[in-house]
Amino acid sequence: MHPRSLAMGLIGCRLFEDEVVHVISKDKDVDNIVLVDDDESRDFERKLKASSQVNLIKVKAEELQTLSFPPGFTVLVWLKPMALHQKPEKLREDVIGSLSKVGEKCDSVLLFYGLCGNAFRHVEKETSSSPVPVHILRDAKGQIVDDCIGCVLGGTDEYLVQLKKSSGTFFLTPMWAANWRELFNKVQILADPNDIEGAKYVFKCVGYKKVVKMDTGLGDEEEFDRQVDEFSRLFEFEKGTVKCTLDVVEQSYQQAKALAL
Repeated sequence: MHPRSLAMGLIGCRLFEDEVVHVISKDKDVDNIVLVDDDESRDFERKLKASSQVNLIKVKAEELQTLSFPPGFTVLVWLKPMALHQKPEKLREDVIGSLSKVGEKCDSVLLFYGLCGNAFRHVEKETSSSPVPVHILRDAKGQIVDDCIGCVLGGTDEYLVQLKKSSGTFFLTPMWAANWRELFNKVQILADPNDIEGAKYVFKCVGYKKVVKMDTGLGDEEEFDRQVDEFSRLFEFEKGTVKCTLDVVEQSYQQAKALAL
């Protein structure tokens, strides 16, 4: 399809790994996937190999500077730690620093993030010095989504409607359901990831009484159901389900790809 090497960079939170696997494996134009190989990429690599037979090249972050892409359309994926959400300024600094490296090699970059505690509220200003176009997850109205929950709900307006309907609700995507203990520990909500009593206290203070399964259609459905059931049982939460959409990630991916082409 492409007479020369073209590349799009994806820099995103590990909480979005299912969505990143989805958009890449669905894109029949992708000839190569370059994955920044670190502790954050292990599960993503396993999921990607189960969903796609595209040529996978693993590199270390320090090798990006001398990296040359093979012919065709390449997607470069760099997943970032969930723990960066502890401090929005640290998250922004890390991602913008990575963007400077990826932007030198790619024709466009997609940030798989939302506002994330306003870390990317001024993303246009923060990325203005990038040598290539930079896109971020936006809804149909062009608004940057709030976070990974707002993303799969369809955007800012849909998130607000759901929050008004579901006061005191904790939302679980497949990645949240699989990693909530680790995430709570890494953002220093819990000193011990297995401190259920501590988590109960936090939830009580915040006013959570219900858990909602975010049905994205991604991940292992049976395992997801088991994890949501366990969460509900541990915290004695009422359980619900919300049908989600992948429109935001699919459309944002296509928009960033169009910028590369």
